[in-house]
Amino acid sequence: MNTSGIHGLRITAFRRLAVLAAGVCILPTVWNGAGAAPNILLIIGDDMGVETLASYGLSEQAPATDTLDSLAREGVRFTNFWAQPVCSPTRATVITGRYGFRTGIGRPVGSGPMPPPPEIPTGSPAESRNEPNPALASDRALPRPFLLPEEYALPMALKAHANPGYATAAFGKWHLAGDGNGWIDHPNLTGFDHFAGLMGGGPESYFAWRKVVNGQVTGTVGYAPQDKVDDAIAWLDRRGEEPWFLWFAFNLAHTPMHVPPVEYRQSDYSHVPADAMPPERWRAAFEAMLEAMDTQIGRLLAGLRPEVRDNTYVIFMGDNGTWGPVVSAPFRRDRAKGTVYEGGVNVPLIVTGPGVSQGEVSEALVNSTDLFVTIMEMAGVDPVAAVPQHVSHDSVSFLEALSDPGAPSARDWLYVDEFFGGFDGVETADYAMRNQRYKLVRFEGVEEFYDLREDPYEHSNLLDRDLTEQEQAEFEALRNRVRELRAHR
Repeated sequence: MNTSGIHGLRITAFRRLAVLAAGVCILPTVWNGAGAAPNILLIIGDDMGVETLASYGLSEQAPATDTLDSLAREGVRFTNFWAQPVCSPTRATVITGRYGFRTGIGRPVGSGPMPPPPEIPTGSPAESRNEPNPALASDRALPRPFLLPEEYALPMALKAHANPGYATAAFGKWHLAGDGNGWIDHPNLTGFDHFAGLMGGGPESYFAWRKVVNGQVTGTVGYAPQDKVDDAIAWLDRRGEEPWFLWFAFNLAHTPMHVPPVEYRQSDYSHVPADAMPPERWRAAFEAMLEAMDTQIGRLLAGLRPEVRDNTYVIFMGDNGTWGPVVSAPFRRDRAKGTVYEGGVNVPLIVTGPGVSQGEVSEALVNSTDLFVTIMEMAGVDPVAAVPQHVSHDSVSFLEALSDPGAPSARDWLYVDEFFGGFDGVETADYAMRNQRYKLVRFEGVEEFYDLREDPYEHSNLLDRDLTEQEQAEFEALRNRVRELRAHR
């Protein structure tokens, strides 16, 4: 295994040659042009850490999620998957394969002009309003309010280099656009043939919102997750035999908190009145929202014909950790969404599909950037040929772990960051980097150091005592690697 850490070198054509992109070993693609090209369905859940799913076995409060539990039994569940601390940065890393300090997306992006939303229908469940959310930090300047239009995006590779070319669509939450990159046209400008969804981070209401369809804005009423799944099923029904890549991003379980329609819950929430949503009801509402998301995922998968489902990779991931007011043990409210602690970045990743092992668990280190080349390789696209020569990326394929979950991690370390008014130096960012055992954290200007093998939920900062010789060496190695990584743009 390659143990060097300098990023920025492109993957060479030698498929098993290790390169200096976080210790990567690229393997041959799954699809070699014989038979039908596989379909790829990427599903993104919003504001949910690993403690939210029963399949991860971390919380006694995990809601009922029958569909995601089934996916975990049918595929590979990853325990060491890091997304970014908040939503826009994770989406940017997936679609570009690049860390936030390269794209400038270090916090949730801004927005553009929109007409007023429609009136919420009478009798709709109450939703939380004006809730305190330190993760938003609205009083701090963002470094970049949208993904730059010149960024090379994943659907571009699937459209330009796959044979046959892939039909592409995105549904649901976008949260990468602003006045400077096309705003409501941005999803289509990144290479998606079709887009239907919401542009910002969360709807004003889940029952009345501003929907964008291929650059046109309409006011829509009804339950937003149901509407998105209906749109996706309709698009899939038109695909015929052509292969497709579908990006489906839920807003659930992002604020506003609410009790979803009863037909989408999997447990009895009759004890939670839906006529008001004070903070003491948020946790129960959050669980019901996750159940509603799971039910909608079930509807989406049920819309695939059996032969199509058998030839489809289904990737489910969280976009960041759980919102602090509704997070549960083993994580803490002040170390959840919006932070670089495990509660903010360790999120679910479950993959099923052709050739994927069933009911397995992988401890491989995987970053949200890694979806970029892994999805290409699933589609039979060579990242070397697809990604322009001038584009550097941080994506490391985890394809091998899908068929061999016990294989050594293709990565030696993981990295995440978040930043506000600038991104031109290490000192301006919160960040974290971990290897297989140790984790370096810089949060709000203070360095911390943890042994994740002995202390997986970061209760004991090793810097509060004298480090052992081994710990000192690991601490310095991670510190130097962060500097080295960020020095190579």
